[in-house]
Amino acid sequence: MRPLIRKALDTDCTALSVLKQAVWETTYRGIYPDDKLDQYDVSKNAEKFKNIIQNPAVSLFAVECEGELVGYMSCGTLIRPFRNFEYEIGLLYVKKEYQGMGIGRRLFELGASELHQCGAREFIISCNRFNEPAVSFYQKMGGKLIHTDPIYEDKSRSQVKFLYAVEGLIK
Repeated sequence: MRPLIRKALDTDCTALSVLKQAVWETTYRGIYPDDKLDQYDVSKNAEKFKNIIQNPAVSLFAVECEGELVGYMSCGTLIRPFRNFEYEIGLLYVKKEYQGMGIGRRLFELGASELHQCGAREFIISCNRFNEPAVSFYQKMGGKLIHTDPIYEDKSRSQVKFLYAVEGLIK
């Protein structure tokens, strides 16, 4: 059962939104305010995925396992500007029961390769500073911690940013 990683399609948007809701529930319950999770809008987020897919400066990949979407990753130009950086892996999520199978590593490596093809020499990744498994994963992937937000009352706003040199990642 080797998961298939492919470009996301417009027809995936609702499934991606439902997947995001499931991932956020298992990842951020206890970190994000309950109302942020409880008021998740599948339709609104499906539209956000559609906008990402239609953005020529960003690539969105979906991970499919036995017909079910179990992960996704976006890479390209920064959605939210940060300092003078141009490129990012913006989203990288894998459903909890599929973590530890190498899917995250495959997505990360695909993102680095895609960014290399775009001419990127470096890129950043942001994640919630309280998402300890993600912080650990990004450190293990060789990220250099370059920024830590303060701890806000709304912990969903507190991010950390990692920097990667593409050259060291491409084989």
